[in-house]
Amino acid sequence: MYKIIYIVLLLFTQIASAKVLSATYEVSYGIFQTMGVAQTEFQQNDDDTYRIYVSAKTTGIAKFLSSNRVEIYESRGIVKDGKLIPAVFVKTRQTNSNKRVKTYTFDHANKVVSTQTIETKKGQSHTENGQNDYYAQEDFLSLFFNLKNYTKQSNYTFYAIGGNKKDGRIDALYPKNKELDKIKKALNMVEGTFLKVILNDRIFASRNGELLINLDAEGLCEKAVLEDVLLFGDIVGKRVK
Repeated sequence: MYKIIYIVLLLFTQIASAKVLSATYEVSYGIFQTMGVAQTEFQQNDDDTYRIYVSAKTTGIAKFLSSNRVEIYESRGIVKDGKLIPAVFVKTRQTNSNKRVKTYTFDHANKVVSTQTIETKKGQSHTENGQNDYYAQEDFLSLFFNLKNYTKQSNYTFYAIGGNKKDGRIDALYPKNKELDKIKKALNMVEGTFLKVILNDRIFASRNGELLINLDAEGLCEKAVLEDVLLFGDIVGKRVK
């Protein structure tokens, strides 16, 4: 359940194209109160480098049951023609007793992504170097920033580091007509841009594995719903700051 909460928290952090921008999101799960909080920041520097930083953590009973689990995601690279091109993607996961940091380094010229994993347990660290099973031009965070560069009239299949474990596949669908009306009803919203995201991963234990998202005029996610998850209903995320 906690893996689902973290992935949903990350999907809520759609960033608008500003020099510096931050936002905070809360996630509730079915009959439970807030179970997770994500804080995110996007920064574009004068030399056209960028940094996206997301910290997602459990709260309340989820914090207790997950041993105070925190996940941190960071994407760094350059901005070229309005598009983010990642150089490094770092994923950190830690609890009260363990910490795991995995760094993905992009070699776009040779279409290779190398990896370094540092795992610390009970004060002992182990480092492992390798190569990712697949190459992708973007990571999970830079992809969601770059969605604004694509027309909203079609459906897309993307591949990104941090997506589906097999090949990084992420589907982004822009609904129309009856499907659009259905999503508006599910989100209880009528304004903004509506988007359906599918990660194609078993981590999404909902009926169809589809996340429904509403974006405001700046590209920030206002609300998202993952329907019919496990036994307790929907996961709902809202921007609170």
